[in-house]
Amino acid sequence: MIIDENVEEKGHAEIVMVKAYPLGPTEGAVYVYKVTPTPIPAGMRIEEFFLVSFSDDNTEIAWGIGSSPEEAIKNAKERWAKYIDDNPFKEILEGGE
Repeated sequence: MIIDENVEEKGHAEIVMVKAYPLGPTEGAVYVYKVTPTPIPAGMRIEEFFLVSFSDDNTEIAWGIGSSPEEAIKNAKERWAKYIDDNPFKEILEGGE
């Protein structure tokens, strides 16, 4: 797929961490970010969404997105389960957070 970079003006977004779930001193953490794009009149009009990542204190990788923090964590849980058994996102959901 070829993407024409001149199709519309480049967009911008504000990204703010809204929740952190430390998993233990050597187990990393899960972070929830609120992403608020700035609409562009003749282009990007994407709505606000949430992004969930896992950090092992060395790298931080995005695992899920959704229209609410809970939906983003559920999305991350499902994606993580395809690759790894021990699921930090499942722990957060079961913990009632």
